[in-house]
Amino acid sequence: MKQTIGRCGLLAVITSSVVLVANAGPAIAITSNPVAKTFSFVGKPNSKTTTIVNVDSLLMNARCDPRGNPVIFAFSSAQSADLFGRIFDGLGRLHIVKSSSFVKGTKGVALSTSSGDFDATGTMLYEISDGTVVTVNYAFDNSTTLGKQNVCTVYGSYVAS
Repeated sequence: MKQTIGRCGLLAVITSSVVLVANAGPAIAITSNPVAKTFSFVGKPNSKTTTIVNVDSLLMNARCDPRGNPVIFAFSSAQSADLFGRIFDGLGRLHIVKSSSFVKGTKGVALSTSSGDFDATGTMLYEISDGTVVTVNYAFDNSTTLGKQNVCTVYGSYVAS
């Protein structure tokens, strides 16, 4: 038995297919003009907190503690954001940073190691729900560094949408 779909039926099938495809696809944001910048913090033991990154609702601060170890924290002023990253210390240990609720009003997230080995590298990925992304690559070292100076350092670069 042969059955045909009338014009109204065909229109209903096409409309529901288009709606299904439109709602099923992921949200994608592509930035055509990303911003890339570098930063460097060099401080003496017990130094004041300094902003090293402040872009797209992501704030990163650095300071040196009384023993000359770097202390790095990140904060968000976004209503819905994530922060994920990895830090490798000088002994090859991996430190994971993960916050899927990295939002305004929450506690800052430590981006330096607490293992006692403060020469390390890190990569952080920050995303806001609107598709804004910031990638931060950084390194840090404790006293003595930079030719045996009694300072700590935090330096790197970021790419922001």
